[in-house]
Amino acid sequence: MKHMKKQILLFGLLIWMLPLGAQNLRPVSLNECLQKAVENYPDRKQLANNQKEFELNTQNLDANYLPSLNLNGQASYQSEVTHISLSLPGVSIPSVSKDQYKINLNLEQLIWDGGATKAQKQLAQSNYKIADQQVQVSLYQLKNSVSVSYFQVLFLKENLKALYVMRDDLKARIKDARTAVDNGALLLSDLQTLQVSEKQAEQLITEKEADINATLAALSELTGIKLASAKQITAPDLSLNSNFPFDNQRPEYKLLEARQNKIEAMTKLTSVQRRPILKLFGQAGYGRPGYNMLNDKFSDYYIGGVQLYWKIWDWSKTKHEKQILTLQNNNLEASKETFTRNLQAEYRQQLIQIEKFKELIQSDKEIVTLQNQVMKTAENKFKNGTLTTTDYLIELNKKVKAVLNLEAHKTQLLFSQYQYLMAMGSI
Repeated sequence: MKHMKKQILLFGLLIWMLPLGAQNLRPVSLNECLQKAVENYPDRKQLANNQKEFELNTQNLDANYLPSLNLNGQASYQSEVTHISLSLPGVSIPSVSKDQYKINLNLEQLIWDGGATKAQKQLAQSNYKIADQQVQVSLYQLKNSVSVSYFQVLFLKENLKALYVMRDDLKARIKDARTAVDNGALLLSDLQTLQVSEKQAEQLITEKEADINATLAALSELTGIKLASAKQITAPDLSLNSNFPFDNQRPEYKLLEARQNKIEAMTKLTSVQRRPILKLFGQAGYGRPGYNMLNDKFSDYYIGGVQLYWKIWDWSKTKHEKQILTLQNNNLEASKETFTRNLQAEYRQQLIQIEKFKELIQSDKEIVTLQNQVMKTAENKFKNGTLTTTDYLIELNKKVKAVLNLEAHKTQLLFSQYQYLMAMGSI
């Protein structure tokens, strides 16, 4: 009775754990892998930091139009002071002390800076866009790594299916061969040849399973998803129109555009820096002497007015800076043109690859159908003893190769379609 209770308890525990195992082996799509990889990518944190940095820079630039207030003081002693060497009857001419003291409160209010603050804001925004786009380039490279691993698992999984079929077929033939050897209808060497082929199939299965586990481990590390089996990886639906128009949305191209926008912002800033700057200013202070140098007593004082600053001549420095920026922009334009040409070449190459794999898949299906018919005939002949073991293995290998080619071309078609969309920056 106790033994039966233990069995019931263990059986109940097993039934309870089955849903957990099924949950761990839930299907995981390519889109989910890409999304999780992006979410778990450490560099993605830079996006929030870049946003905060841009906001702080903007706040600092907005402060340019706020009044500035500063306090400064000074105590000094000088070896000589101004004095008047004149003596008049009944007139006393005061002298200034050699020790002097002052404390001043200065106020400045910018009225117009020629558009410099606005240009600086545009430059700050350009830097922000560049920093963000650099992260997008890194994310694009991450997505590419994830997709390669994902399709690698798909490819290996289909390889394993064909190898499992081959192994099971060999096991069945070995069983028949043992009976035939016992009856004297088949040589022992023929049985051993089949057994060697079975061992080789087992080796290939072990190798492919290890490759899958290694690729799943890498994919799990990139995505943060626990992937325990290739069964979780499903083929994505990436059907597309072959007449899909060329549209360059690659992050590398957008990064080049962002750098050009920065050069444009720097050019504007260089231009406005030559414009006049107009400010209001005021000063209030207390010290000895004040503005009246002939009064050697501590007194308060103040002054206010309008200040103009205009750098009229800079020895063609601004002109040369603009020329440098124009050359840099020309280099970026050349880089954009080169990138677009290479991308267009890749675009057309991917379309040709897609059509090629579609045609190969069609012919693969026909080959597999024909080879299956040939294999059925070979199995019957082998059972009847009218086909040698070597000839049977040749036909079996042809069948496996035909199936592997079909599945490989299916995966390659999907991968070419995905690479096409990736090349355009659509994913």
